[in-house]
Amino acid sequence: MPAEANTLQFLRDKQVKVRVPASTANLGSGFDAIGVAFQLYTELTLEENDKLEFLWADKGGDIKPFPFVPEENLILKAMKRVASEIGAPLPNLEVIVQSDIPFTRGLGSSAAAYVAGLFAMNEWLKGGLSKDQLLWIAAEEEGHPDNVGASIFGGFFIGAIDWEARRVHYNALKFPEKWTWLAAIPSYTLSTSKARHLLPSTYSKQDALFNLSRYGLLTSSLLTENEQGVILGLNDRLHQPYRQHLIPGFEDLCQKREQLQALGFVISGAGPTVLGLFGRGADLSYAKQQMEQSLSKSGEVVRVEQLMVDQIGAHIE
Repeated sequence: MPAEANTLQFLRDKQVKVRVPASTANLGSGFDAIGVAFQLYTELTLEENDKLEFLWADKGGDIKPFPFVPEENLILKAMKRVASEIGAPLPNLEVIVQSDIPFTRGLGSSAAAYVAGLFAMNEWLKGGLSKDQLLWIAAEEEGHPDNVGASIFGGFFIGAIDWEARRVHYNALKFPEKWTWLAAIPSYTLSTSKARHLLPSTYSKQDALFNLSRYGLLTSSLLTENEQGVILGLNDRLHQPYRQHLIPGFEDLCQKREQLQALGFVISGAGPTVLGLFGRGADLSYAKQQMEQSLSKSGEVVRVEQLMVDQIGAHIE
């Protein structure tokens, strides 16, 4: 087969669209292991072009220059990885990106961007990489599977990386519909690398056992919809105690858990977004007010909104 024809077999005449949800990770005791997908999305539209070009679509649909340089473009990085895995050239495309996931707020914007690039290029090149293969590539890039797993599969995701086998072992399940998430999203940002550098290199046996027992309880309680188990399971000693000083008002809010009838409050990812999980009997309007009041004490603007769980995950439209 001529080289030109061999290249053309990878191209598609039609448009490719992919939609990937936001996510939270480090769910209480589930540090680097549990993620939940939310109905905020990064969307890509791919079309043939005379060059590889990235554009940004704002909320009104107006097309603008892409706000990231190539070195920061995780979508491009993911597209290159898929092309390399398949052994195909990176095609010339117009890539239009639209996203309502807040950047650097702990809601998985980076994971969603990378997963979107993987899915879009795999579809465009007819690569045939499975979801499990794409999950491994994404988890290898991130260093942990919780955000990318939730973005790929939706619902809540429990996973562990097997580095020797080069795969992720996981369960992807529907999140209980009877519980409601409230997200307090601050105006300020927080670097994931900065938040990770605050964590100790070693932990005491006591703290490790504390988290292990609560992690087991949390996962089983999510499956059985056991509220008391979730309340205890959302407690943590491995990451939140070292990061909470970066989020003014978080400790104060946690003291109000029983008053607000919350199952728990957690730092979403590396922060600064704070999530509250509530049962059916909670007064969500009052809870929103108290979350905003507690987390705005330093003068920061905090937007509190309800987030619906995405139970589907990444998909081609």
